[in-house]
Amino acid sequence: MTTELPQGFIEEMRSLLPEEADELFEALQKDAEVSIKLNRRKLSDPSILGYEGLEGVRWCDSGYYLPERPRFTLNPLLHAGAFYVQDASSMIYETIMKGIIPMAFDTSHHPAVADLCASPGGKTTSIINAIPDGIFVLANEFTPQRVGALKENILKWGYPDMMITNCAVSKLAKAGAGFDVVAVDAPCSGEGMMRKEKMARDQWSKGLIEQCASLQREILDDACRMLKPGGFLIYSTCTFNRQENEEQVEWLVEEKGMAPFDPGFPEEWGLITGIDTPYPCFRFMPHHTRGEGLFVAVMRKEIDAEEKTVSLPKLKEWLRKNVKVVADGIPEKIEKGRDMVPCSQWALSTTFPSNKFEEIELDEAAALSYLRHEALRLPSEIGKGFVVVKFKGFPLGFVKNIGTRANNLYPQEWRIRNL
Repeated sequence: MTTELPQGFIEEMRSLLPEEADELFEALQKDAEVSIKLNRRKLSDPSILGYEGLEGVRWCDSGYYLPERPRFTLNPLLHAGAFYVQDASSMIYETIMKGIIPMAFDTSHHPAVADLCASPGGKTTSIINAIPDGIFVLANEFTPQRVGALKENILKWGYPDMMITNCAVSKLAKAGAGFDVVAVDAPCSGEGMMRKEKMARDQWSKGLIEQCASLQREILDDACRMLKPGGFLIYSTCTFNRQENEEQVEWLVEEKGMAPFDPGFPEEWGLITGIDTPYPCFRFMPHHTRGEGLFVAVMRKEIDAEEKTVSLPKLKEWLRKNVKVVADGIPEKIEKGRDMVPCSQWALSTTFPSNKFEEIELDEAAALSYLRHEALRLPSEIGKGFVVVKFKGFPLGFVKNIGTRANNLYPQEWRIRNL
């Protein structure tokens, strides 16, 4: 693979990393790593997935590298929410969350986490992997065209105590200080994705960096307002320049009063510490770590900040009244004509009640047929009515067995097409 890097980016990296720039450019000419993350509430044994040659990700217990990229769409367990295809660098969110949980959450006060720039859902699912049950998760996406993917991925992950919203972060901030942890994986110039995405190379400019940095500060300012006193902010980008990274951390600490926090990453993970900054922040660089470029920093709001907090019930009520809510928990039933029909999304929930409905195990061909939203023919011994279809023991959704055939209740918008 030969990747044409923008000349301005090359000059920028030679200035930022004079001794390592050539190593970085060489790494950006190599193929990207392929990696997946297990849904810890659904799957602990990766061998069930059927992939050979898996290697663990150093900084994430649920992450694995694959030697090559298979056609993930053809694995029904992806659609069952048993695993998620994600760049290994981004999996650090799960480890960060695990580390701050003892300090961030008082479970007697209904804790809450917000992922403010959440689509397509990789970091939200990492957060969910880390937290114990009972913690409310808000996943927000500003761009309407990206909300569908976020909704699908979060619902398939199956964590019920969540809400998905589609609005500007500035609007969410009007709810007040209601969150114990706020994650901002900010819109950025995308330098860390240059070997993976042609658009990241084509769109690069110093003007784009300026534009992104300005937007990031607006989002971060709102994020600080959403945090309870003592709450944690996780900030990340998939870019390399200091303006969108270390300089934003410096602004948060020196202008917004946020306290820098060191997650204590082991040296053997290969992360680079922040460049020309006294504050703890970290870089995943393709010439040091197996993954794409990622910058991440953790900060904490002053514990004694004089700020009125918002209780979780009031927070949820405010959200329902004031912003566009795309999903409010996992739906169980939907009205269809005169009947109430169980939602296939419900079958994917980690709290779905077992033995409530008759179940049938499908082979791979039948499972893929179901995921294409085709009608199925079930064995004659299967009773009429609603039936949960499974693959390798993992629910995929519902059908309604009417005897001669089974009507497919898999969501139309989720059906797979590239077969």
